[in-house]
Amino acid sequence: MKSWKKIFCSLFFAFFISSTFSLTLDSVVSYNSVHYRGAVMFNINEQSQVCQYNVVSVIDSFLYIQLNIIGLEAGRALLTPDNILFINKLQKKYYNGDYSVFEKILDIETDFSMIQDIFIGTPTMLPEGLELSYQTDSLFFEYPFFKVLNCEYDTFSLQLEVKRATFNAVPEVNATIPKNFTEIEIERENE
Repeated sequence: MKSWKKIFCSLFFAFFISSTFSLTLDSVVSYNSVHYRGAVMFNINEQSQVCQYNVVSVIDSFLYIQLNIIGLEAGRALLTPDNILFINKLQKKYYNGDYSVFEKILDIETDFSMIQDIFIGTPTMLPEGLELSYQTDSLFFEYPFFKVLNCEYDTFSLQLEVKRATFNAVPEVNATIPKNFTEIEIERENE
């Protein structure tokens, strides 16, 4: 039962961590928000899955991620400076808590600022063992931003392609917990 928790957390963590860190991006962000979407291919323990994703990042406020598989919403996440909400629509489960979930499941300490900095391309540090490579296209977007990202972490790999990005326009996001969903209780794997 705990293996799906680790995969779910790994999936979102690797997606959060890998989404916008780039050595080629400016260290000063000249936009207030970015909304981007595209396709992502996950490889977890040698099992592949292709998803469509939608990301909204508002500087110093929130990160919102939605994943769709074959046109059906698989899950969404909303991160704020104080809280993380993961909603797994396929299993009708959710996690609503703090950033200690990353330490409990993956032995990685992080917070909203670290994840936000990675999403806007101004990271100050990365977790040990995370390998990233990028393809950028300065003509593709109005601000410096990546087009393709490859990420490897532990038994997880990801290739994310940005198909469309909009800056300084925030679409409406919804991260309410649906009725009849069960809360995920997360504890350390070795407990």
